Amino acid sequence: MSRIARGLDLPSPFDVAELCRRVSVRRRRQVVLTPLPMAALGPCGLWLAGEHADVICFEQNTSALHQEHIILHELGHILHEHTGAETLQDLFPNLSDATLRIMLARQHDAFSQRHEREAEQFAYAVLARASRGDGFRRVLAD
Repeated sequence: MSRIARGLDLPSPFDVAELCRRVSVRRRRQVVLTPLPMAALGPCGLWLAGEHADVICFEQNTSALHQEHIILHELGHILHEHTGAETLQDLFPNLSDATLRIMLARQHDAFSQRHEREAEQFAYAVLARASRGDGFRRVLAD
């Protein structure tokens, strides 16, 4: 199980929006959840690291459980501090890492396979810990 996932204070009943709020408070950096019709873009989720906030975009036209997994995957990238800028820096040598993170949405090929595995393991670890009783609140788009 992901060490970072084990260390999280999960809300009970589990609520991914509340978890993102708690992460925002802990990191002193807002996490903004943004549902979008992303099927045409290829990925079903992406993380945009702005100067003062992290924006998690996720597919709006899928099930709530899938949306939750997408959000947790992207939150895994945030909490593991994956930037992807190492690869992108080679393409844009005159731009700072901060500028690259602000300008460019996360692309799967910008991250190593290790980063993708870490983010995916984080998402599964959080879901494994989450309480899924009758009190589960569905807080994302239908």
